[in-house]
Parts: sequence; C-alpha cells; structure tokens
Amino acid sequence: MQKFRRLFQTSPERLAHRKEFISDMNRQLQGWVRIGAMIGSVACLDFAFNIDKKLHPEFSELFYYRIGLTAIGVPIFLLSFISQFLRYGSLSIKLLLAYTMLSIAWLTGRIADDPNYVSGLQLVVMIPIAVPVRYRFFVILQLLSVLLFLTGVIVYKPNLSTPAAAYSMNNLAISFVIALAFAFMLDRIRFGSFMKTKNIELKNAEIELQIARINTLRTQQDGDYFLTAQLLQPLGVNGATESRIKIEFLTEQKKKFQFRHWHSEIGGDLSSTDIVTLRGKRYVAFMNGDAMGKSIQGAGGALVLGTVFKSFMHRTQYDELNRFIFPEQWLHNCYEELHHVMTAFDGRMLVSAVIGLIDEESGFLYYINAEHPWIALLRDGAATFIENELSLRKLGTPEQEKLFRVKTFRLKSGDTLLIGSDGRDDISIGRDDRGNPLMNCDETLFLRIIEKSKGSLSKSYELLKEMGEITDDISFIRIYFEETQSKPIYAEQLTAADNSLLEKQSILSVTELDRLYAQYPHNPLVVLKLAIAKSQLKDYSHAAALGEEYCNLDPSNLRMINLTSSSLKYCAGTDKSLMKRAADYAERAFLREPKNMYAILNLADIYRRLGKREKAKHLLEKASSIDEDNSTLKKLRALLAA
Repeated sequence: MQKFRRLFQTSPERLAHRKEFISDMNRQLQGWVRIGAMIGSVACLDFAFNIDKKLHPEFSELFYYRIGLTAIGVPIFLLSFISQFLRYGSLSIKLLLAYTMLSIAWLTGRIADDPNYVSGLQLVVMIPIAVPVRYRFFVILQLLSVLLFLTGVIVYKPNLSTPAAAYSMNNLAISFVIALAFAFMLDRIRFGSFMKTKNIELKNAEIELQIARINTLRTQQDGDYFLTAQLLQPLGVNGATESRIKIEFLTEQKKKFQFRHWHSEIGGDLSSTDIVTLRGKRYVAFMNGDAMGKSIQGAGGALVLGTVFKSFMHRTQYDELNRFIFPEQWLHNCYEELHHVMTAFDGRMLVSAVIGLIDEESGFLYYINAEHPWIALLRDGAATFIENELSLRKLGTPEQEKLFRVKTFRLKSGDTLLIGSDGRDDISIGRDDRGNPLMNCDETLFLRIIEKSKGSLSKSYELLKEMGEITDDISFIRIYFEETQSKPIYAEQLTAADNSLLEKQSILSVTELDRLYAQYPHNPLVVLKLAIAKSQLKDYSHAAALGEEYCNLDPSNLRMINLTSSSLKYCAGTDKSLMKRAADYAERAFLREPKNMYAILNLADIYRRLGKREKAKHLLEKASSIDEDNSTLKKLRALLAA
C-alpha cells in the first residue's frame, strides 16, 4: 500500500519545479493553437448541416452545439496570426477542449441510447490525452464530462435497457478509465522528459560557463594562469589519505609562471583519488589524466575532466543507488559520462587517462586505460608493465570503437603501482647532426628508472631529468599496497585430509561438500566446489547464494561470476529483483570479456527475460559477428522473434 500511495504522491522535485513545468506545457500548447482551432472550426460542420438532421431530427438543439464549436474555433484561428495573441494560446486551447468535451458529454447524455453518438463521446474523451495540459485540469474536465453526461441521462431518460446500450455504456466507462490512466502516465513521462531536458541544460550551462571562463582567461597573462591554477587545485587532490593503501602524487606542469608574489604552474595533467563504497566494500578510486594541448589549452581539458570526475564521485558517495553497483559497472558509468562530455567538443579536447578501483582489503584492482601509458608494477625489486595492449582510444575521440573492457589485476602485499602520463617518456636525450632534438623512443626506460629509484616518485623524477630534457607535463600516482594484518579467517585452515580431498577429487558428493561447508564456513575452496556441485544438480537457488558468496571472496574468478549469473537467472522465475541481480553479474563478466561468447549470450538472454529487447538484439548482433553458427545464438534469436 505504501508503494501504491507513493505512486500518486507529488515528488519534492515536482513541487520545486511546478511553475516551470506548467510554463513549459503552456509554451507547448501555444504550438497547438492554429491547428487546434482549424480542426475545431470544421470538425462538426458536417454533423450540424447533414448527419444530425438525418439521425435525430427531433433534437434540433444539436445544430447549435455543433455550430458553437465553429464559433469558438474560427476567431481563435484568425487571432493566431497576430503575434500578441500567442500569449493567450494555452488558454485558447483549453477553452476549445473544455467546450468540446462538455458540450458533447451533455448532448450524448440526451441520446445515450444511440451507440453512434456514444462512440463519438468515447473518441472525444481520448483526444485530450495527447494535449500537454496539466493532469489536474484533465481530471476536472473528465469529471465534469461524466457529470454532464449523467445529468443528461437523468433529465431526458434515454432507453438504456437494451443490450446494445449496455454494451455502449461499458465501452464508455472503459474509455474514461483508460483516458485517466494514460493521461496519468503521460503526465509522469512529460515531467520526466522535462527534468531530463532541464538537467541537460543545467549541465551544458555549467560546462559552457567553464569554457567561457577559460576563453576569457586566454586573453590574460600571468593573472589568468594563476586563476586557472587555483580552479584546478581542488580537483587534483588525494582524497584517499585515510585509506590503508598508501597513495602519493607528483605533478610537474611544463608551464611555470609567477603572478605577483605567487609561483605556480599550469598544464593538462591531473591526478585525483578518493574513497568510494560499493556494495558494502571500500575501494580507492583513482584517476590520472592528460588533456591534449599545452598550458591553458591543456588546463581547459583538465578542468572539464576534473569537474566531471568529481561530480561523478560525489554522486557515488551520496546516492545510495549509485553505491549498489559492482566495480565494473562503476567504471563503465564513469567512462561513459567522461567520454560523453568530451565528445561534445568535436575532437578538440581529447584526454588520455587511467581510471581504477582497488579493493582496500584484498588489493584486487579494476581499471580502464584510455590510450594512457601502461601501468608499471614494482614487485620484489623488479619493474614490469601489467598490460600490453590498447583497448580504448582517448576520451572524446569521435566515433570511438565500442570495445569497452574492464581489466583486472591482483596486487600482492608489498606491491607498488606507478601510473604516469606520457611526460615520463617524452624526454629529449640529445641532438642529431642537424640540430634537431632526439626523443626517447624506449618505453622500458621508465621501468629501469623506477627499479633504480625503488619506486620513489621524487627520485624517479630526478633520474628522468638526468636522462635529458622533459618536454611535456608529467604526473605520477604511486600506489603502495600492504595486506592488512587482520585477514579474514575462513574457519582457520582445512585439515590436510579435507584439503587433499577437495584438490584431488573433482566431483564430491553433495553430502560430503555440505559437511565440509558446515565445518569450514566461508572457506573459498569449499564454497567454490559446493557452488559448482549445486549448479550441476540444478539446485540453482543454493548455487546462486554460494556463487555470490564466492564472488565476494574472490572477484577474479570469471567462471564463478558467470555461474552465479546463470544460477540467479534460472531460479528467478518471475522475480524481477533476482533477474536484475543476474544481469548485474552478467554485466560484470561481459565488461571484463566483451568478446566472450558465453558472457554475451547469457547477458542477452537475461535482457530478453527482463523485456529489454533492444539491448538483447544489440548483444545478439555482437555475438553473430563472432560466431554466426552458434546454436545458442540461433535459439535466442528465435525466442526474441517470438
């Protein structure tokens, strides 16, 4: 009942924007004046001069009701060509609507035993649904129409005892109910569309304001640079100082300047970190970005990048719905928002970036790399890259290939990650015979530098300067992970016999696994084996619960993520909440392996069951480009077509 009541309660957002919404609808109504008046002028003429006289010659007043609509419509149509009259356009349409509905309701009540006229009233009842008027006004019109119709029936007492009349009355009653219901839904849809438009306008206005500010700053010199640097400063902060994961920044912008007695710098590099909580787990969120261009141009990109990223972080921290998603979905949403904003500049503002999340407890890393230099890992004194392929172009690249992929990596205690912009490689190491600068082309130079500096940012920077001239902005994020001493205890360790049993025997009896699970609750190996066994026995509800438990313990196992998703799907039935959970897990697998056939088809099947047909079709098209002859693909196509 509470949910039902909430459906009809006015939201605070609607109360806050009530006047603007009404004004917007009145503005829309002004566009209806001419066409509405023209239709009203001629709609009833044939009835007045021809049809009514033949069907109901005894009801001579019908002529005046019909001509009345023409008498209202013609002046409004003529006045619509006068610009000063348009301010009364919404009132004119409402007047036309009110006269049409009320007059036809009254005259139909008098001859309610004629199904032809009753069907005409049904049509009139439905027409105002499409007109953007306030729902309250619509309801009042409908209620008055019902009242006038019933009054006409009571006063003139038409014969409604025949089956045909009863049938017409049922249809009329249904028409009123449907009209009210559809008008209610359209009212909500119109307000939702109004708010989306308003939010887009506000966001565009905010971005335009920032860009306008930057364009103004370009006409100034050191004072302008200083102001821009001040705007950038709160966007590039380390907000994860209270995390057990140790974070350090180093940023050296190429453009140095002095404004009065202040020394500062400006450029396109930006680093930012913060703490976010997703599904009850704490993560360190980080971003290292490099906007295209030097000094003020790069700073403009960094300013937009930092503003949008901070806004996204703020929504995550304070919006409960945004916190109830998986890390892969969080990264996908973050990327989509940043890329969407950057594409608005038509390729004039490109940004390379690494954005990631690290599980504070386990050290499991989720990240995306948009054409940024690869992440370096320092482990046991040796430096390596944790990635070796390009999967995303720069943020803002027009016609970006839709091969989004979330990469993962498990950190060990004592590991150090170093993320940096391309300034770490853009080093002039000398001159050729013609005096042209020789640029470093060896990306592994950075690995040797951090090995020599043992991961120290300040020492790494000094060593890079010793190698030659740094020709670009340069920024680093250093992430040091040390496993917490208070590790989760999974019922201590398994006994040697039980551990050997689980490792050597691929399939145990469910009874034996249940015994081990009761004895060693939350032990990852036991949970894994039992979840697989339950799934094989088609005990999907238990398999899903165990799968979710295991994925929480070990998010790296894609097989278990897929098993959890399919188990939730098969046990969901008509429970949409379970099916949406299945979709969440399926999206995790798909975002990590966008070319995995099983992940694509599983997610497509779940979308089909949820009624998201367009998304399912899009995924099936992607699957067909991988394996057109796949039997599951053909089966899903047939189900979707049916």
